[in-house]
Formats: sequence, C-alpha cells, structure tokens
Amino acid sequence: MLQEIRDFDTILVDPSDEKTFSDAARALQEGEVVGMPTETVYGLGADARNPEAVKKIYEAKGRPSDNPLIVHVASKEMIKNLVSEINPIAHVLIDAFMPGPITIVMKKSPIVPDCVSAGLDTVGIRFPIHPIAQKLIKESGVPVAAPSANLSGSPSPTKAEHVMKDMKGRIPYIIDGGECQVGLESTVVDATGNWPQVLRPGAITIEDMEEALKAAGIEKPLELKLHKATPEEAPRAPGMKYRHYAPTCPVKIIGNGTLDDFSNYLVYYKQEVQNAFMEGKTKVGLFLGEEIAEQLKVLFEDKKERIVYYIYGATGDIDAASHHLFDGLRTLDEDRAQLIVAPAFPEEGLGIAYMNRLFKAASENENSIDPQKNERNILFICSGNTCRSPLAEAIFRSIFKATGPHNMKANPEVPAIVTASSAGTFAENGAEYTRDSVQLANFEYEEDISQGRSRIVTEEMITKQDLVLCMTADLSRYLRFKYPDMGDKVYSFQELIDDLSIPNVDGEVTDPYGYEYLVYMETAKQLDNIIRELMPEILDKWGMV
Repeated sequence: MLQEIRDFDTILVDPSDEKTFSDAARALQEGEVVGMPTETVYGLGADARNPEAVKKIYEAKGRPSDNPLIVHVASKEMIKNLVSEINPIAHVLIDAFMPGPITIVMKKSPIVPDCVSAGLDTVGIRFPIHPIAQKLIKESGVPVAAPSANLSGSPSPTKAEHVMKDMKGRIPYIIDGGECQVGLESTVVDATGNWPQVLRPGAITIEDMEEALKAAGIEKPLELKLHKATPEEAPRAPGMKYRHYAPTCPVKIIGNGTLDDFSNYLVYYKQEVQNAFMEGKTKVGLFLGEEIAEQLKVLFEDKKERIVYYIYGATGDIDAASHHLFDGLRTLDEDRAQLIVAPAFPEEGLGIAYMNRLFKAASENENSIDPQKNERNILFICSGNTCRSPLAEAIFRSIFKATGPHNMKANPEVPAIVTASSAGTFAENGAEYTRDSVQLANFEYEEDISQGRSRIVTEEMITKQDLVLCMTADLSRYLRFKYPDMGDKVYSFQELIDDLSIPNVDGEVTDPYGYEYLVYMETAKQLDNIIRELMPEILDKWGMV
C-alpha cells in the first residue's frame, strides 16, 4: 500500500479545469487522497468514513496514527451525521464562526471510524470558508478527513507548490487554490463540556468566542484558556503532541514579545547575525519586518550573499507575520539557511496562535523550554521539602553566582536573572529544613537556608515558574497528573537529562532523610553534578549566557 501511494504521477489541478477537477473529486469518492486548499493551510483529504482511505493519509504524511484528524464539511447539515450531539455551546460556535477557520470538537457518531479520531470518542469538525474546498467536498459528496498537507513535522503548506514539494508521487491530485488567506491552522476548541476548551489557538481567538457566547446569553463559569497536553495524554487535536511546523535548520526566537521591545529588534537581529557568522554559519535566514530589513541590508552590505531575507510586512504587523510564517519558514529553509531568526510577538489575540506555532518550530519537541525573557523562575521539588529540594535550591544559586555574571545572548547589556526556590509534593507547611541540609548549604556553598521552611507545592506556585525540576520521575509524573495544565514545564532531573541527551549523569536523586551526614554529602555531590550539567543547557534554552 505504501509503495502505491508513492508511485503516483501527481497532477496539479487548476480549479477552472472542470474535467480534471471532477476527476479529483471522483478520486476522493473512490478512496484516494487529494491535496486541497482551505483558507488556513492546505489539507491532505480522504473520505472520513473510509478507514482504508484514511490509512493512506497516514502513510503519505508519515503521521503517527494516534494523532486525530479533522473532518471537513461543506454545509452545516453535513455535521449532523458525523456527531452524536450538538450541545448549546457547540450550536453557538457553529452559528457564529462556520464557515470559517475554526474546528469544533464534539462527541462523534458511529459513522466516524476510530482511525479518524485516534480512538477517542470525539471528532473535530471544520467547515472551511474557501470556495474551492467547499466545491470539492460538495462534488465528491463525502466528508473529508484532512490534516495539513505536509510531511509530518515540517512547516504546514500555504501554497500548492509547498504541497507538491512534500507530496509529489504520494497522492494523485493537488488542487491549486492559490495562497491561503489565513496562513495558520484553524482554532481547535473542545465544545463537549460546560464551557469551551481551546486545544489549539488560531485566527478565531478566545476573545471572539467569549463574545459570541456572551451575546447568546451563555454565562462564563470559568476562564476560557489554551489547554496544554501532558506527555502521557492522548492528543485531542492536531498539533498537541508531536513536533510540528519545524524546518530542517534551527529556529531562534528574538525579543521578549512586548510591543515596547520592538525598538530593540534591530539590535537583536544584528547580534544574532554576528553570532551566527562567528559560529561559522555560511547562511542566515531572517524572518522580519520591512523597516528592520532595510537597515540590516545596509549594515551587512558586504555579507549580503550570506543573509536571506523573508519580509512579512511591517515589523509590528501580527496579521502579516502570522499569514506568512509557514511560507517564511519553508522559503528560508529551502534557501539553505543554517539558522532562521524570527521575532516574538505579544501573546494576545492572534499573537497567541503565532507564538504557539513559532515556539514549536523553535523546539526539538513540544516540551522544550521556550526562550523569551531575561527574568526566570526555577522550582525544585522533592517529597517533604526539608532535604533534597532546599539543597538543590542552594546549590543552583551558588553555581549561578559563581559562573556569572550572566547576560542575555541577544543583548549582552541586559543581565540574566534566575530565581531558585523549592517545595514538596507532600510537605508539611512550616517545617524546618534538616540540620544536615542547612549545614551543607552553608559550609560547602555559602548559602544560608537556615530560615527556610517547607511548603507544599500548589498549582498557583507552578504557574509562576518557568521550569519545575523534580528529584525523581515518580514526583514529576505525580505533578503532571495532578496539574495537567502545568505539565509542559514539569520535568524530573532524569527526564530533562534524557531530553537534552546529556550522557553519563544519574538524575534519580534518592531521599537522604533519616540517614547520616555522609549520605547527605553524597546527595549534595550528586545534585552538584546534575545542576552543573543542566545549567548551561537551561540558560541556553532561555537565551542566556
């Protein structure tokens, strides 16, 4: 089957060619896969009711089969057969935003096979506004399951030529609908509960949905927010679990994402280009605004052959940056850039979706630590918060000071600040730290923790952290289970060591409580080794040096 998929003489279809367009629609009816435009990105479509056809999507795309697909329809009437219920919240969102760039997750009907929903009892329904997508679905007469039409993990396609590059020989037809108007995948919202839960941000923002629900008289029982999947959680929507949107070369995010910082972006871009040249990179790709591009072209006139510019529009235009992000990543990657530099935007409105995709493009996986600001918080966790975590807190502070001063890589004049603290999963609030931990911190690391007291970790506490490091994997799994929305920032030492591929370091730190001073010394020695290995990697991920 896989060989058949890859042996097609792929045809690029002009929608005005009625005969070839009908051939493509017939191919959908007969269980084949067709590349189709939507207003968001191009999709890779097959009959959502046909498991064999859906299997061909996974084979062509190289996509994990536990990642659910979105089912596309051409009318609101088509939705009824695909879901078992449309609750009042779903009704409001359908009426307010369909057709449009939104996917609504509802309880599925028996007509939707498990291979579409990845075994879940829900299905994401999308009614695209793109006229060619609607025409193809209507003419084929089938609901169309379609992820983005790229090889799994690479940037989503926003032009037909992007699809041809990834899917030539893998599918029979690609419909050329021109450049996508939105450029980022649809907003995905779970409407199965008593209030929507955003699984993937997009052009339809949280504020848009809240306004529509309020206008319909539906009261807000809790905050509508972006859901963050834990490593153990089955993804309920595309883009929640696996590495996405990433070109083959590294992507570096600059700036802290505030409008006030935009005036510094010229300095940041200049610094990144100079650093890249010093590191021996022969070509740097810049995704940037027009004003900054013009100044950089003057500054680096003598190195113009080593810089590739992709200008998305005005520097502060989030609409333009979002619309062109995937095309920019693909274009710069195809121009053989060895590093792509892109700007941060405020995480509000459309900026939430833009930063969501950019962070994933810049990360080795979806749980990587995101570079953004010059002040960071790190929390160390053990069980009782009287032995290991207070020691780790003291050791981290001591090493950070001894190896400093630390600064931001993008702007060396800005100091890098990291605040370390500790807590326990089963701590007794207010208990004194053990005498041996206090003595070790004082005598070996010149850190006074004698006034510290144990405290139990809370969700509010985790919310304020940039990274939470646990002494054992059991503790990190417990926190991710208890606080699933916080799971993306919780690691055990060993999990982070494995994630960063650091060899020959034992990251499981056993509890010395009740043992003699020599055991505490061995624990401190182990923590010292772990923190010295992890600190440079953590600081680098945070854009610090």
